[in-house]
Amino acid sequence: MADDGPRRDAALVALDWGTTTFRAWLLDGTGSVLDSVRTADGALTVSGRSDSARVRALAFEETFRRLCRSWLDEHPGVPVLCAGMAGSNHGWADAGYLDVPADLGELAEHLTVVPAGESVVHLVPGLRVDRPDPDVLRGEEVQLVGALSEVPEGPATVVLPGTHSKWVRLDGTRVTGFTTAMTGELYGLLMRDSILARLATGEPGTAVTEAFTRGLDAEDARGEERGLAALLFTARPLALAGRLDPSEIADYVSGLLVGSEVRHMLRGTPAGVVALCGPPATEHRYRFALERGGASVRTVGEDAAARGLWGVALSAGLVVRPPATSSATPASTSPGNPTRKDQPV
Repeated sequence: MADDGPRRDAALVALDWGTTTFRAWLLDGTGSVLDSVRTADGALTVSGRSDSARVRALAFEETFRRLCRSWLDEHPGVPVLCAGMAGSNHGWADAGYLDVPADLGELAEHLTVVPAGESVVHLVPGLRVDRPDPDVLRGEEVQLVGALSEVPEGPATVVLPGTHSKWVRLDGTRVTGFTTAMTGELYGLLMRDSILARLATGEPGTAVTEAFTRGLDAEDARGEERGLAALLFTARPLALAGRLDPSEIADYVSGLLVGSEVRHMLRGTPAGVVALCGPPATEHRYRFALERGGASVRTVGEDAAARGLWGVALSAGLVVRPPATSSATPASTSPGNPTRKDQPV
């Protein structure tokens, strides 16, 4: 349990159903976390067990009810709000997209409703850039709502590292554009299936290591001239020459990849605060790379999705806004009018 104090009534089941991970929170009437669940039952795993839209929907419903059964039994009728790949065209149901530019307050107006036994689940739409260079995101939109509740400066840019990193441009609560970088997926492929994986030993950490910094330095000095593909291969001859320990290869490659992403993306990033919203496994490295590039960074906790889902639920009327005199948590914000924290992150 996330809370060992007196029992509080549940107000919302909030789901962040990603490609590889299922996360769920049971929130009380102020948006505080009562309980949470995290499993590897991602949308890719669930949808892989079905060969039709109907069977797929049943698989998602069964997985949801299995993972959240104790909450649903104890709090019958509790509203359920879900973001992420469960709302994709190969998920539970297609929740569609809002075209950018779009205000995050509009998310609550375009929820897709799906039945789940005695429960009703509301799916949040993703965002889409419909231009000559199209782009999409799904799940990160609620993280943006959560991030806005934590950064009083009102960031012009939010960076969300992950399998597919997102660089989102904001004007207040209005998303004006975003770009996706496949940095995390490239790293996984290289460390699993490439010639570099045959030399690498050990598991990469989360700290900013000497090998990671060496990768950043190499990309900064020679990335423009040589390109990322050529620099990645340098990990092999460096290791063969004894100038890079096999245990350092993963960190060195991580430095090259993160360095290339950050250097190129910062070119189009407006001046001002950059909000960094990601898991601990990547947060320190991205912050280090961003600050080296001259960005002013504010970190946002990885549970921004829970706070964002709470904000969307408030705007949609799925939950009741706490009285103004109550000591609501940062989750108690609506995307259209976020209440910002003053204390540093």
